[in-house]
Amino acid sequence: MAEKREVGTQINLSAEEFQQIMEKLEKSNAGQEKYARKQYRMSQITALASILVLCVVLYTAWVLTPRVNRLLDDIQVSVTNIQVITEELAEADLPQMIQNVDELVVTSESSIQTAVDKLNSIDFEALNGAITDLANIVRPLGKLFGR
Repeated sequence: MAEKREVGTQINLSAEEFQQIMEKLEKSNAGQEKYARKQYRMSQITALASILVLCVVLYTAWVLTPRVNRLLDDIQVSVTNIQVITEELAEADLPQMIQNVDELVVTSESSIQTAVDKLNSIDFEALNGAITDLANIVRPLGKLFGR
């Protein structure tokens, strides 16, 4: 059976038992030291990774901030232009513009028809004959003046 030991009582151990307990303590201490070194190394790696992530974030912010500002400025200009165009379209009297275009087309059509009628009324054979007669008259005058 297990004996109850009082606190403050002296324990008698043999040299062999003492040696075994000391070896266990040394192994335990060695294991704790190994674990502490691994934990320290992992802390270093974590700190280095954190610094690296911070550097990447700062660099990205430094590079992208001017681009984002330019993009926002361009968007603001575009929105302003769209607002102006929208206001102009709202103020435009589209039915009146369509009617004016329609009247222009009708007027142009009648003017073109008049011009075609006048071209059709020209006697091109008589015109060619008149041009030939004029050329015959001008040719001797050109010879007279030395041309």
